[in-house]
Amino acid sequence: MSSAAASSSAFLRAAVYAPATFRTYDKHYHLFLAFSQLRAQRLKLMRPSRIDHLLCMYIGHLHSTGRPYTNALHALSGLVYHHQWLREKLPEARLRLRGWARSKQTTSHPPISWELLLVFALTMAQHGYHAEAVACLLSFDCYLRVSEMLRIRLLDVLLPHDARVGSAHTGMAVRLPKTKTGLNQWVSLRSQRVSTILLTWLRHRRRAGARDDDCVFPFSADHFRHLIRRVGDSIGVGSIPFVPHSFRHGGATTDFLRGYTVEQIMYRGRWRGMESARRYIQQGRALMMAHRLPPQVHRQGQLYNTVLVSVLTRLLSSVPSATPVPLRVRFNKH
Repeated sequence: MSSAAASSSAFLRAAVYAPATFRTYDKHYHLFLAFSQLRAQRLKLMRPSRIDHLLCMYIGHLHSTGRPYTNALHALSGLVYHHQWLREKLPEARLRLRGWARSKQTTSHPPISWELLLVFALTMAQHGYHAEAVACLLSFDCYLRVSEMLRIRLLDVLLPHDARVGSAHTGMAVRLPKTKTGLNQWVSLRSQRVSTILLTWLRHRRRAGARDDDCVFPFSADHFRHLIRRVGDSIGVGSIPFVPHSFRHGGATTDFLRGYTVEQIMYRGRWRGMESARRYIQQGRALMMAHRLPPQVHRQGQLYNTVLVSVLTRLLSSVPSATPVPLRVRFNKH
């Protein structure tokens, strides 16, 4: 085979996987090599049974040190990606993964209510996490997955009376260049208050020098996830496992409780199948009921609901950008 043909073949094989998937597989493959103190060239010379044994030891190490199940799964996938001849020759490792999958306790991440969302968002803004506060509100209103939210650029936001689509659309919307269910999708903002706050944030980004191709929310998913956990701890709901997806789930569940149909929510949330959307909404109500919120937090959310735009707009303009210090918030009990 010529070098050009080999290069083209390798390219086509790699194109099967999304770039992020390939990076994940490659990362965990090299972590396995480091744990086993192996080089890739040496691994090629080993018996499959020996490699299977080493992978079993690595899986046991991940399990015993409290690492996620997905790390072990990615290690196996990365190993097979780099060494296709091992695909059917790792029976013990696959058996241990099956055992781990059956024994692990799945954590169901609950949706967040509108009132609690406001407490999260305003607490973030009070401490200078302005982009994150606006992201919480937009993710809730538009049912955004965290990957969708982080990909939104300034040019992806449709402004009121935007000439790009003519007079047919008078509100605000966001274009989602890449989603789990396809390319070039979009969703309109439903809440006028969220629209006003987003416009304020976009003006802030422009004044700071952001251009059309810059992200509306310049932070990482890991940072957002950690901040949500810190805010939850600070306001007294740290025992509830809220994550970025809780905003998307919360928006869909809240709209269903407000009277929107499953079909409307499914279209807005960009779900492929009706059955999965129904199950998602049904589970959301039950998960909300499973957690008890401190009464003072719910009251705080009700208070914020009456002054959301004025308070958050003032915080965006007056509070300096965040510095990495622990959040310490105390609510008055009344």
